[in-house]
Amino acid sequence: MYLKLTSLFLVIALSSFSIGKVFVSESFPSGQKSAEGWMIGVKKMDYWYYFHKNGLIKSKGNYTNNLKNGYWFYYNSNGQIDKEGHFINDISSKWWIYHKTNNIKEKCLFQKDGITRFCLVYNNDKLIKANKYRNDVFLNQWTSISSFKRDNPHFSF
Repeated sequence: MYLKLTSLFLVIALSSFSIGKVFVSESFPSGQKSAEGWMIGVKKMDYWYYFHKNGLIKSKGNYTNNLKNGYWFYYNSNGQIDKEGHFINDISSKWWIYHKTNNIKEKCLFQKDGITRFCLVYNNDKLIKANKYRNDVFLNQWTSISSFKRDNPHFSF
């Protein structure tokens, strides 16, 4: 039993070594760190951090085969969160939260195309309107949920 477990561990260790997973740190021309994370060959894998030139975190999230997957966070240069949400194979998906100001937030649901999103806009946690964007370009606004539902009958929250 001991020999089998040791052999299994050795095979796993050698397999991991042969894959070539390495920790990488990238820098701005100034020498300040710009990014760090894991790579296998030329593909980003696992958790990565990106940094502003002032050293604060710019974004962080997971990669699978060089594609963003899972929940990502984005921060402004003052360290405050700007937005957060899901990626599936490098495409924005599911719900995202955009932190506009201290009182205003947009909770947005990305459509299957990954570029169209419907956003519910809140002021102090009170729903005030709904917006539609495509490729980050504002398309339409509704100031009542009933008119939004009328114009978008297939949309569900």
